[in-house]
Parts: sequence; C-alpha cells; structure tokens
Amino acid sequence: MNDLASLLYRAPTAQASDVISPRRAVLMVVESRNGLSAMVEGLCDHLEITVQSVHSSQSLPQLLVSERPVAVLAELDGADRDGCHVMMEVADYDPTLPILLLTGSDPALLGAADAVIELWGLSAVRMEPHLPNAGGLAEFLCSAACSGRCLSALDSETA
Repeated sequence: MNDLASLLYRAPTAQASDVISPRRAVLMVVESRNGLSAMVEGLCDHLEITVQSVHSSQSLPQLLVSERPVAVLAELDGADRDGCHVMMEVADYDPTLPILLLTGSDPALLGAADAVIELWGLSAVRMEPHLPNAGGLAEFLCSAACSGRCLSALDSETA
C-alpha cells in the first residue's frame, strides 16, 4: 500500500479533546469543627471520592450546585452552621440527596432534626450519634452512589 492509501485507511485515533474524563464523586463535608474532613479523607481517597470541605463563610447552596456532591456530611450541633440549617439548604437543592448527620445524643436536637426531615421532605438522611467506623462510612457512601448519585460525577458537555 502506498503512503496515500495508508493515510486513507488508517483508523482514526482519539484526540485528547475527544475523550470525556470522569470527574471524581464529591462528598461535601460541612465543617463545624476542624478535622472532620481530615477524618474521612483517607477512606474517601481510597474510594476515589473527593472531599469538599465547606466552612461557615462559604455559600452551601452555591457549592451544592457547582460541585454536585453524591452526599453531604454534617454535624447536628455545629458551632458555625447547625445541621438543621444544613438540611434545609440541602432540601432546597435536592431533598433526595443523601445526608449523614452526626447527632450526638441531645434529645431536643434529635427532635428538631426529625421535624426538619419531615417538614422539608428529606428522604435520605442517616443520623448517627458519632462518625461511623470506616465500614459504616463506606456503606453510606456506596449506598449514596447506588441511589443514582454516581451519575452526577460524570462531567460531560451533555449533562
């Protein structure tokens, strides 16, 4: 085959711009105390999930839209942003977004959390008194991904 024929019959190769690379899934951690995101970072990195830390000075609604997390982790009795407020902001964005809410053991706060869940129509809130062990956290994150949230981790022009 001559050079012209080989150019005509050569299979096309993918260009770097033609390949859609998947975005890593995001766990949004609403920080009330220093170190909560650091406590989950190792496991999330192993599961190929990016930890996005949100501090009180940042706009949670804007970050929910821009980061499209698979789940949110927050403390009910947060110093700067309490869990009930976080749940209401998440409900405005998507009431089916999985939330892992660290509750402690104050019965009044637990009652307030239950009321917010019911009134705001949240359907995927898991309440734990403390941060679960690695197995419990992995199970929560895998459950969040299986609920269809993993599709939001794909970054494409058509999404």
